[in-house]
Amino acid sequence: PGWRMGWILIHDRNNIFGSEIRQGLVKLSQRILGACTVVQGALESILNNTPERFYRDTVSFLQSNSEICFNELSTVPGLNPVMPSGAMYLMVGIEMERFPDFKDDVDFTERLVTEQSVFCLPASAFEYPNFFRIVVTVPEEMMVEACIRIREFCQHYHRPPSSDCNDLDQ
Repeated sequence: PGWRMGWILIHDRNNIFGSEIRQGLVKLSQRILGACTVVQGALESILNNTPERFYRDTVSFLQSNSEICFNELSTVPGLNPVMPSGAMYLMVGIEMERFPDFKDDVDFTERLVTEQSVFCLPASAFEYPNFFRIVVTVPEEMMVEACIRIREFCQHYHRPPSSDCNDLDQ
């Protein structure tokens, strides 16, 4: 888990693409943003020689940490976690109107790491504003501790909805 893998298969009997396209694809595949070329070279052996139990244990571990994180953060006012269904991270919605001290998810996560030493990625980096991403690959005790710190942080900054009399239903 965590490795980025990909394949491109070219069916080009008439050599329409030529060497320029092929060279471009090779360069693209070697960019840092993609898979590590060492891992790509070892991939066949990794997939063929890794015991099935490893995959089951890894999925079980990720599921357990996801459930811990989801259950803990679901009870934090102003946060709305989304249970992952196959990822190694959990997305958490931030009700920004409940946290007026922060201008956006970037500000929220920067202060979270500064004040509580919990590093989460602002989801606006993925064009998904007002969310943050928390990785669930850490040991369980670290996951629990991170959730405790996120709760403390939110309790400090959370502001309940205003009780404006004009907003009450009659």
